[in-house]
Amino acid sequence: MCGILSLVRNKEAGATTSEELVAATNAVSHRGPDDEGYLLWRSGSSTKIYAGDATAPASREAHQLVNLPQLISYQVAFGHRRLSILDLSPAGHQPMVHPAQSLAVVYNGEIYNYVELRRELEQKGYSFASQTDTEVLLAAWSEWGADCLQRLNGMFAFALLDPSEGGTLHVVRDRFGVKPLYWAYVGKQLVFASEIKQIRSLPDFSPQLDPRTARDYLAAGLLDHSSHTFDQNIRQLRGGERAVVNLNTAEPRVEITRWYHLQPEPWKGSEVDAAVRFQALLNESVRLRLRADVPIGSCLSGGLDSSAIVCLAHKVLAGRNGHANQITITACFEDERYDEWRFAEQVVQQTRATPVRVWPTVERLQQDFDDNLWYMDEPYGSTSQFSQWCVFSGAAEAGLKVMLDGQGSDEQLAGYGGNDTALLTGLLRRLSGKRALAEAIAFRKKHRVWPLAQSLLAIRNLVPVVDYLLPARLKTVTGNPEWLKLDAPSLSGKAAPRDLNDSLLRQTLETSLPVLLRYEDRNSMAWSIESRVPFLDYRLVEFLAGLPDHFKLREGVTKRVMREGMHGVLPEAVRNRRDKMGFVTPEQVWLQETATDWFRSAIAKALDATSDIFYPDRVTKMLEQMISGRIPFSFAPWRILCMGRWMTMITENARSASHV
Repeated sequence: MCGILSLVRNKEAGATTSEELVAATNAVSHRGPDDEGYLLWRSGSSTKIYAGDATAPASREAHQLVNLPQLISYQVAFGHRRLSILDLSPAGHQPMVHPAQSLAVVYNGEIYNYVELRRELEQKGYSFASQTDTEVLLAAWSEWGADCLQRLNGMFAFALLDPSEGGTLHVVRDRFGVKPLYWAYVGKQLVFASEIKQIRSLPDFSPQLDPRTARDYLAAGLLDHSSHTFDQNIRQLRGGERAVVNLNTAEPRVEITRWYHLQPEPWKGSEVDAAVRFQALLNESVRLRLRADVPIGSCLSGGLDSSAIVCLAHKVLAGRNGHANQITITACFEDERYDEWRFAEQVVQQTRATPVRVWPTVERLQQDFDDNLWYMDEPYGSTSQFSQWCVFSGAAEAGLKVMLDGQGSDEQLAGYGGNDTALLTGLLRRLSGKRALAEAIAFRKKHRVWPLAQSLLAIRNLVPVVDYLLPARLKTVTGNPEWLKLDAPSLSGKAAPRDLNDSLLRQTLETSLPVLLRYEDRNSMAWSIESRVPFLDYRLVEFLAGLPDHFKLREGVTKRVMREGMHGVLPEAVRNRRDKMGFVTPEQVWLQETATDWFRSAIAKALDATSDIFYPDRVTKMLEQMISGRIPFSFAPWRILCMGRWMTMITENARSASHV
């Protein structure tokens, strides 16, 4: 896992200092503390690679590197920080150049099937100097061009320079956006980077709030649901997208295309057969994601997803080594309402793993908040992300460099609450009245009320005019909360989902998973740890997308095909869990009881920094009503607090930069 940077200038650009290239690369030194490297290219001249102050001595010697000069001239520049996971030797140093065609790449991620691809390429006459997936990527591009992307099973973001015919830069993000990639025009150059902070570090960058992104976050808790970021001048490539820059033009221009379209694999078999297929696919995904030359551990919440990964990894490792030696990291809380250790402990005992328990506290939240927000780059949705921060901190203390985690299952298998409306919409659309009644009865047994609101919303989804007859809290289009002054159109304007599978695809590709993957990446990389997510093997995703909805959610039971597929793998108490927690924190308790004054103070400071965004008196009223319990708890106070602190940090950084 690594941090990458690419700067692109026009042909006529003259010499400049190397300071901004180095600073923007080293802004993500946490993503790659093991090595540093640079590349400079100009049309008509050869590609040259250089060292930096943090370049490993072995890499410097092996590649005969000299330091990047103070004055540099380039059309394309690469910067790279390496976290060594495969082939820890200098042979894995980046930027890497293909010896035959002079293709050059800076790469972040893992191609899990690189061993199989390497064998195929060797049969075609390719030879390799390293045991890295980076070298396999270069050879695959040399052989198949951009078509090689369809062969890659992994998570990745990379910039690849093809110097032929005047030069072309290809910038690619993996199918589901597990690894990040941002771009922007800053001054007279085009920038691609792993993290937003690299773009902000450039001298010519000036921050400008995107009101639509800010509004969606504050009013609805939506994040990373489009290519927009909180800054109007910065965009992200979406999962499955590729940017192409023709370097043989007067000015660099970006052309973005989609290289991956999720095609559900239609399933005609039984539910039992689907469960067998599910276990086989997940087991294979876990097996591939255990390929590394460094210690691997697992996040373990005690829920279905992380527990399944730990149990399957145990079987793979025991079969490979005769012993598993797994280390698991679990977030625990004194308040039993938020603690899942009783479930995680059963998994630990079954797999004979070595458990590490971390204890996120509100005191640590206050202490680490600014650091966590700096690494996160943008505001985040709740203190649950802080719990994840503590998990990866514990992994780093345990000496782990790779972690497996369960992201992606809930979005594909209806693990979250709130899927009832989409399910009923599909059933009513198909005139499946008998099953709709069965679902309503099951809902009543579980929640002790009939799903009247869900049924009304389902009818509204089918007959939109009904929206005019619904109470305000159930309407499709609602205005801002009364405390929000900022008024901007939403970036999320699609029609309601047609059915459950449509809703799950949106959760996977647009609404829920993309932001969780950002949290996963930033929280892990802050501690120089690579996080791998087996539920996002594209073969598993395409299989699950093609299953009938009743294999996923039926009569109130979520993840049915997974529960059946994990029979005999998971402890029964875990396999049959019906509650959903995840990386939770006692945020409501902290707000209303143990850290009320801190929330009040932090929100007051946030209001001082955001006078154009909030109505201060209304925010204060809402906050006090929530603290006293007169209105239901929500994450709105956290979003206000987080937004204010983030804007203060951005302003302070901009002021500091202006004085450099």
